[in-house]
Amino acid sequence: MSDLRGERDAGYICSKVMPEMRPSDSPEQDAASAVEESRAKVAQFALANLFAVSPNAIFVTDDNGVILKANPRATELFGYKQAEFLGRRIEDLVPARFRSAHPSHRENYCAHPRTRPMGAALNLFALRKDGSEFPVDIMLKPLQTQAGLIVLSFVRDITEQRAAQEALRRADLQLRSIVESVRDYAIYLLDKDGNVMTWNPGAERIKGYTRDDIVGKHFSRFFTQEDRDRNRPAELMRMAAEKGRIEEEAWRVRKDGSRFWAEISLTSIRDSDGEVIGYAKVTRDYTDRKRAEESVMLQLSSALLANMDVRKLLGAISASINEVIPHDAATLGLYDKASGGLMVQFLLPDESGAHRKEVQLQLEDSPAGEAYRTREAVVIANLRNSGLAAGARHLTNIGMQSGCWVPLIHRAEVIGVLAVASRKEGNFSERDAEMLTDIAGQVAMAVNNALAFRQIAELRDRLTQEKQYLEEEINIENRFEDIIGESTGLRQVLKDIETVASTDATVLIQGETGTGKELLARAIHRLSPRRDRTFVKLNCAAIPAGLLESELFGHEKGAFTGAIARKPGRLELANEGTLFLDEIGEMPLDLQPKLLRALQEREFERLGGTRPISVNVRLIAATNRDLGKMVAEKQFRADLYYRLKVFPIFSPPLRDRAGDIPVLVRHFVATHARRMGKHIERIPDEAMEALQRWKWPGNIRELENLLERAVILTRGPVLHVPITELQDMEEAEPEEDVEPENPSLRAAEREHILRVLRESKGQIGGPDGAAARLGLKRTTLNSKLKKLGIERSEYSIS
Repeated sequence: MSDLRGERDAGYICSKVMPEMRPSDSPEQDAASAVEESRAKVAQFALANLFAVSPNAIFVTDDNGVILKANPRATELFGYKQAEFLGRRIEDLVPARFRSAHPSHRENYCAHPRTRPMGAALNLFALRKDGSEFPVDIMLKPLQTQAGLIVLSFVRDITEQRAAQEALRRADLQLRSIVESVRDYAIYLLDKDGNVMTWNPGAERIKGYTRDDIVGKHFSRFFTQEDRDRNRPAELMRMAAEKGRIEEEAWRVRKDGSRFWAEISLTSIRDSDGEVIGYAKVTRDYTDRKRAEESVMLQLSSALLANMDVRKLLGAISASINEVIPHDAATLGLYDKASGGLMVQFLLPDESGAHRKEVQLQLEDSPAGEAYRTREAVVIANLRNSGLAAGARHLTNIGMQSGCWVPLIHRAEVIGVLAVASRKEGNFSERDAEMLTDIAGQVAMAVNNALAFRQIAELRDRLTQEKQYLEEEINIENRFEDIIGESTGLRQVLKDIETVASTDATVLIQGETGTGKELLARAIHRLSPRRDRTFVKLNCAAIPAGLLESELFGHEKGAFTGAIARKPGRLELANEGTLFLDEIGEMPLDLQPKLLRALQEREFERLGGTRPISVNVRLIAATNRDLGKMVAEKQFRADLYYRLKVFPIFSPPLRDRAGDIPVLVRHFVATHARRMGKHIERIPDEAMEALQRWKWPGNIRELENLLERAVILTRGPVLHVPITELQDMEEAEPEEDVEPENPSLRAAEREHILRVLRESKGQIGGPDGAAARLGLKRTTLNSKLKKLGIERSEYSIS
């Protein structure tokens, strides 16, 4: 029926617009008329469907405003039946307050008919049959017919649209009101280039700029000079464009140049195509909060660093908790990796003041361990009757009857347990447990930070000591740029060094004073996998016996008179590197077992300390004494001696390296001449011969000292060596080979020669013999074999 009614209504409109087609005498005209009639039917069909199903109410009125037709939507919207519309004036559908002006508007429109589109910015309302009003948008379409002008009125209900617009308007007003009234936040907009577009009172208060000062200016002026130099403003806009929104805390600058700590968010604004058209920026001045946080953290960390424990921190925590959870004792347990348990500190307020204790608890059979393992709060109403009473004796022994334990969790890791206890039974509820759990989150952060600060302080102290040590090492003139020499004996030593360097074996370097034992130790370190870590040296003969332990192991603050600060020892400084103990034979007997334990267990304790410190050190020791003889005389521990003598190396004396003297002479002369700003071109042959004849009881150190004196005495390009001094010394010496200045080295030299003899399969002479390997003449080696009592049976292969 609706389709038929729509067709009749459309037919009515078409009959008014188009005249009826009649036959003519011309076939051509009849054909054209048929085409027009067909088009009219199509138009009539389309109009019928539009008229019937249009979501808008459609009225057909004459030039007097009388309703001629109305579509089904009009009956739904206005509440009239179809028959009730016919003959009714359009003014009846207009609210009374607008009705008197409507005829004049219609007359003006009919006088100048035109299409008026919807959305013409008119605030229009319509009136229903029941007297209710609703907002509408109207389109007018004039049609000229044979009967005169008719007007099609398309009426759209915009109640929902108007409501949405009103809601949006109110929201916009509210947002503007909020933005304008907020004084704690700087809220403003930037264009896509970063220029300020809006400015609220909060921004004016925080940054010091008025709206006139800043609008149109680039927001980079709020950044510090350092941030501008590294192009931070552009970087922030780029990041906000990529991520949509970014947040940061940083220093910003006010108009007067002062700085403030700001919490900032920057959000990109995009158009319908997704292109960035600007940014919304919110800034809050957090200077006071930052200073307060820094003050609190400084107090907490200072308490830990000053006492090496958390007791002062616990006192501050307990005082804060007591305001919301009354208690008689507070405990703070931190997990101790060494023991696998909890080191618990607790505070007892009493009449005499705060009494502090410390106990160690296992994770099993204790309320604290239960909270640690389960990561849940533990509330016990009666400690003595609970199944965990054994692990709470430290509390029940002082009269505590109930308690509440919560885990300290920082970044998903349990670092300890916080607890409160009371002398009353059932003093803590589940609500108290929830509150204490909330507090524990903040406490965990504070404790973790405090522990981190303590670790940083320890590392800082260690690095400071290491830096001072390394600076001292750098400032000490290095006697050798490298190992200088080409003799066969030296090459054999270097071969041994190359063999042992790649291992972590302990090396014992034996040799006379001045033969370069430290240089060999450095060569071992340089060729080892530890080359990138520290090489730490300690001369046991250069430090008083009473201070040697502190130098080696370090000490805690207050460990002895004068220990005003914690100091890491050389062993700790050499962690992951190499420790070189020179003159190991001078180490006091009572200190030797401590060194042995540190080498075997790879851990030690500082003087005055209780915490073991793990180390991974490669040890190289050196001596010019006969340690084997010292062991026999009970002057050196046998167990330490055998621990050191894993791989012995004998540093040959200079008299056994006569072929290296010319090379060493040229090296030392060039070094000292360069240092003194002198230009020495030649060394006289007679001087070189004299230097090669001398037996050098002081070894390389003696040679260098003599050459330094020679450079000082030299006035021109020819080195002036005090030959007479050497001649006098030569005349005073006997003709036979000079014995080592310390006869106790005979055993070390004997063992070194035996090893070379065995490697050469007992052969003394020849290019592959022991004499050539040792850099000695065959006669000299035979003489040494006789003096050292070496029998052929000891090295020959049967």
